[in-house]
Amino acid sequence: MEKTILHRTTLGVVGVIFVTAVLLGVLRGEVICQQDGQKNHESLNVQAANQGAALFKNKGCAHCHATDSAQNGIGPGLKGLLKGKKNLVDGRPVTEKNIRDQIKTPHKNMPPFADRLNKKEMDQLLGYLTTL
Repeated sequence: MEKTILHRTTLGVVGVIFVTAVLLGVLRGEVICQQDGQKNHESLNVQAANQGAALFKNKGCAHCHATDSAQNGIGPGLKGLLKGKKNLVDGRPVTEKNIRDQIKTPHKNMPPFADRLNKKEMDQLLGYLTTL
């Protein structure tokens, strides 16, 4: 009788350890997948920002706007644009929506870019501006 109880107890303990190990392995795998997914998402954001930087240069934005300074030149300096309490030239608060509107149909002397940037390019450009 004692051998049967000891045998059952041992099987029970081994079973609990096995189930715990399986569950920990599954949970650990899930965490790894989430971390990899986050890294992939961050990688896509970096790639979009790099493409936005190229657009900024190729579309002529750099001729009027400094990215390494907040000081105005021909156009406003863009360093820290989305990180500060700054307003746009027309007084609107700096938000992604207002920046998109400003790029599409600008205030003052800036040329419009509504017909020069598609949605993907606009997203890439905004991704770049958020890094300044």
